[in-house]
Amino acid sequence: MEKSTREALLDAGLDLLGRVGFRAWSMRGVEDEAGMPHGSARHYFANQRGLISEVVQHLLDGDLPRPGETPTQQVARWLGPESSRTRARYELVVASFHDPDLAVELVRGRDRFVDILVERGMTSSDATELVAALDGLVLDALLRRQEPETVDPERIFEKFGTKLP
Repeated sequence: MEKSTREALLDAGLDLLGRVGFRAWSMRGVEDEAGMPHGSARHYFANQRGLISEVVQHLLDGDLPRPGETPTQQVARWLGPESSRTRARYELVVASFHDPDLAVELVRGRDRFVDILVERGMTSSDATELVAALDGLVLDALLRRQEPETVDPERIFEKFGTKLP
């Protein structure tokens, strides 16, 4: 199925953000990345703030565990085929230090992930700590440029004394 213009802009926004960083990211750059005419992003998102807000939601929706996906598969996805999206997530985290509204959106996304782990049987406090631990593991793997298959999130679960949800 072909992507809608809106979805193509959101995907391009994430790819560009992960590649060039938040400071070099722009609406025009997103349009160029998506191969869309200039003005397309403004048409769909009104302004850069509207675009970044939708990009954040698009990122957070895609970051969530997929049905039947184990944490190991999820981390491999984040570090493999979706590594530019993962780098974009960290760019947004750094930007959120100076943007309280962005921080609220990112925390809300993390809380959604926690809720899914709770639904899978973890306690809320363990799920919160696990999300933070996985985040640290993934960030470290990106910094070290590790291959996805060398990163083992199951060891984190063992430290929590729990089975994989």
